[in-house]
Amino acid sequence: MVPPTTDGPPAPTTSREEAWVAHAALLDAARNATEDAEPYRGPLESIERGEPLDGEGVAVLRDALVDYLGDAPVRDRAPGRALLRRTDDAADAQSRRA
Repeated sequence: MVPPTTDGPPAPTTSREEAWVAHAALLDAARNATEDAEPYRGPLESIERGEPLDGEGVAVLRDALVDYLGDAPVRDRAPGRALLRRTDDAADAQSRRA
């Protein structure tokens, strides 16, 4: 996937593996949501379409990755950690702009 050419949020993933991990983490978080799985719908749809996440979507993905990577399959760990680093960077950049 190609990063956006604007100053908007970064593309959520850059590889198929990362897209898979992002999707798995968000689905896992939605399944484990005790009250409302709705916050995961937008980020899931964006990941499926290969679109950038908004600020809230980045935060939701970051939290989902933190929870998912603790028990993730071995194949998901390296791409998941790389994606987590980028979501951390994106969240930091957004907080500095705010």
